Amino acid sequence: MEVNFAFLKSMRSALKIAEMIGAFVAFVSFAVSSSGVFIAVPLMEIFITLAFYILYLLKLDVKVTLLFWPLMDSVNSVFAALLLLIICIAAVVSRVTAGVIAGSVFGFIAVTLYIADAYVMCRLITFNQRKTASK
Repeated sequence: MEVNFAFLKSMRSALKIAEMIGAFVAFVSFAVSSSGVFIAVPLMEIFITLAFYILYLLKLDVKVTLLFWPLMDSVNSVFAALLLLIICIAAVVSRVTAGVIAGSVFGFIAVTLYIADAYVMCRLITFNQRKTASK
């Protein structure tokens, strides 16, 4: 398998890594504060974002053409932002401990990163347009 070094240096790669870090810190904060109800969404988003990261890193999006990966990625980012936003608001409303507040803050940071990722991906999506060869 061939590694996409251009992706490693791109803003999309940095966004994906930042999303995973934000979701991981939110997950750990919720787990430490014994708020087990709120750990599922950040953990799920870590794995989904990691799957997309590996997909782009190994150029599997070019090899597996059954799905339109940029659209799937942007839809995932929108849903991840919505789910994390709901979870973080519910966490702050239900319990006010240091761990919950820290998890919610990093969850809100992850929300903004997922929204930025969705925006970047939507700008890259082209429907019914020919790909032009870049020189």
